[in-house]
Amino acid sequence: MLPSILAQDYPAGFEVIVVNDGASETTKDIVTALMQHHSNLSHTYAPEGSRYLSRKKLSLTIGVKAARYDYVVITRSSCRVQSSRWLSLMARHFARGKQVVLGYASYSPEDDKRFGARKRAFNALADAVTYLSSALAGRPYRGIDANIGYSRELFFKNRGFSQSLNLQYGDDDIFISEIATPENTAVELSADSQVRIVYRRNPRDVYRDIKARYTFTSRFVYRGARRLFGFCSAMAWLWLLLSVGAILSALPNLFALAIVTVVSVGMWLPLMFAWKKLARSLGGRRVFFMLPMRMLLRPFHNLAYRLRAIKGSKWNFTWEKV
Repeated sequence: MLPSILAQDYPAGFEVIVVNDGASETTKDIVTALMQHHSNLSHTYAPEGSRYLSRKKLSLTIGVKAARYDYVVITRSSCRVQSSRWLSLMARHFARGKQVVLGYASYSPEDDKRFGARKRAFNALADAVTYLSSALAGRPYRGIDANIGYSRELFFKNRGFSQSLNLQYGDDDIFISEIATPENTAVELSADSQVRIVYRRNPRDVYRDIKARYTFTSRFVYRGARRLFGFCSAMAWLWLLLSVGAILSALPNLFALAIVTVVSVGMWLPLMFAWKKLARSLGGRRVFFMLPMRMLLRPFHNLAYRLRAIKGSKWNFTWEKV
């Protein structure tokens, strides 16, 4: 990943800070070799044996404090930057006076060939649509840690992650909900600004962990967008039940069936084309004919993870997991 970041076509000065949290023993060797050819590359460590503290938040704090420029753009070592314009596209909003930039990152659907891949891809896309559309509507409450930027001034003014130090996570949702406003936040969704995340484990396990993590922390952030999408799901179920009732009550007359068919085509077809275009824009797995079923089943999918988040909540606190 590092060569693609160091080769960014960025018109001003920038530095690359690698914070080694001990996940890879070869990190130091790789960075040291690259530093011989790149003077803007530096390397630091998260202290070993940190207890009762999120190592992820500690690493991010170390990186932000080590930075010498006013703005930071954050990603993960498991990511792949798709374009040499990534940094300039993310940073252009800072030049326009913004202090928070929410980019987009996702797992490539081609890398998940296991059972349930289409369901996981749709629900991941639906989660992204929820928080991104909320941000575009002026209520930012979440980003994704693999592609996000903010000013160091805001970070220190908010005292970093001090409001959620007791939690393992929250660095890209709880923290963002604290610092982001309609005036200081921009959303960057151009194709060249998007980042792809590489699976390092079973895609099913990765999805479950991420979904459970965000489900747990969602209780601490703005809920309006999720309630709106939940209301839409409830209306879809109401339409389905009323349609079935109309057909059954009209039998053996098939006039009700014809009316329901016409209404369903008029209601679902625009949504199906919209989601197809959306999946193409965000590099997700395309969904079309299965969209009605996916949208109807999504509330139950989310409910299962809410129950799971309650059951496994102790693992989200720093004092329970060392």
